[in-house]
Amino acid sequence: MSEHGLVRTVGDEVAASVEATLTAEARRNEDAIATVRLVAMIGLSLTDIWYAMEGGIGVPWTYRTPTWAYTVVALVILVALRRGVFHPTMRVLLPLLDAGFVFVRSQLSFGFHSLDVLERGMELATVALGASLVIVSGGYRLSRASLITTTAASITLYLWFALQTELEVGQYAVHLVILAGIAAVTAGLTGQVKRAVRGEVARVTLSRFLPEALLEGVHADPVALVSRPRALRATVVITDIRGFTTWAERRDPIEVLDALNVVQGALAAAVRQHHGVVDKFMGDGMLAVFGLAEDRPHARDAVEAARTMREAMAALGGVAGRFRVGIGVHTGPLVAGCLGSGSRMEFTVLGDTVNTASRLEGATKELAPVLISEDTVTELGPDHGLTPVGEVQLRGRDEALRVWTLDA
Repeated sequence: MSEHGLVRTVGDEVAASVEATLTAEARRNEDAIATVRLVAMIGLSLTDIWYAMEGGIGVPWTYRTPTWAYTVVALVILVALRRGVFHPTMRVLLPLLDAGFVFVRSQLSFGFHSLDVLERGMELATVALGASLVIVSGGYRLSRASLITTTAASITLYLWFALQTELEVGQYAVHLVILAGIAAVTAGLTGQVKRAVRGEVARVTLSRFLPEALLEGVHADPVALVSRPRALRATVVITDIRGFTTWAERRDPIEVLDALNVVQGALAAAVRQHHGVVDKFMGDGMLAVFGLAEDRPHARDAVEAARTMREAMAALGGVAGRFRVGIGVHTGPLVAGCLGSGSRMEFTVLGDTVNTASRLEGATKELAPVLISEDTVTELGPDHGLTPVGEVQLRGRDEALRVWTLDA
C-alpha cells in the first residue's frame, strides 16, 4: 500500500475513533446538562409557587406557566436521554430551547412590570447571566456548531432586551464584551478537551500496532510513525535461548509456552528496565532496540540490559532455569517504520545493523554468551568495562569485526 493509502487507512480509523469518543462524551455531558436543567427548573417553579402564594410582586398565575411547562419539558428530556435517546442534532436544538425559555421568561418580566431604569438594569443583568449559561452549555457539548449557535442566540437574546431599556450604550458594551469573553474562553476549553481526546484516541488506536514505549516517547504526530519511516542511529540487541528448540521437540505445547513466557518475560523486563523497545519475539528469539523513543545513551542502555538479562537468566528456577541465552549487540544506522496496512500492521526496524546483531548472536555459540561489536564499544567510550574477545568473521561482511563481552 502506498504511503498516501496507509495514512488514509490509519487516519480514517483514528478520525472515526475520535468522533465516536467525542460523541459518547457529548452524550454523557448532555445527560449532566439535562439533570442540571431539571433541578434548576424545579427550583424556579417552587420559587414561583411561593411568590404566587405570598402575593409576591403581583404576578398572576398565568405568567408562571412557561416555567412550569418547561419544567415538564426538562423532565421529558432527561428521561429520554436516560433511555438512550440521543442524536447529534440535540446538541444544537436543546440549547436553542434553553435560550427560548430565557427569552419567554424575560419577555414576560419586561412586559408585565412598569420598571424604572435601575430595575430594568437588574433584569438585563439576569438576561446576561442566562445568556452566559447558555453559551457555556454549548461548549460543554463539545460541538463547534453548538457553541456557535448558543453564542449567536445568547447575543441576540441579550440585544433584544438591551434595546428595551434606557441604559447607556457603554453598559450594553460591557455586557457584550463579557459574553464574547465567555464564548472565547469556552471555545478554548472545548478545543483543549477535543485535542486531548484526539491525542489519547490516536495513542490507544496506534498502541494496537506499535510498542507502548515508543508511543510514550512520541507525542506530536503519532500517525507519522505509521506513515513515514525514520532513519536513525540506534543499538540493536538480539537474543536466542540456547537449546530451547531441541528441548521443546518432545514436550507438551502448553509446557513449552509456559517456559517460553517465563524466559522471554525476564528478557523483555530487562529491555524495558533500560529504556529499550521490544520490537518482536521470534519464537525463542527476541529483537530489541535502544534509542528509538527518547534521546538517551542507547549503547550504554543496551549493554546494561544485556548484563541484566544474564543476571535474570541465572536467577531463574524450575524448567526455565536450565536454559542459557546468547546475546548479540550492535550499534549503527537503521530504518524504523511499519510494515503492513489496515488492521494488520507491525512496527519493525530494518538495515545492516539488525543483520549484524543477528549474526553476532549466532557467533555466541562458539565465542562467548554475549558479543558486543566494536561500533557499540566506540559509542560507549573508553571507560566501557568490557573484556575483548578478538575478531570474528561474520557472514556478509568483508572485514572481520572486533568484539567484546561482559566481564565475568
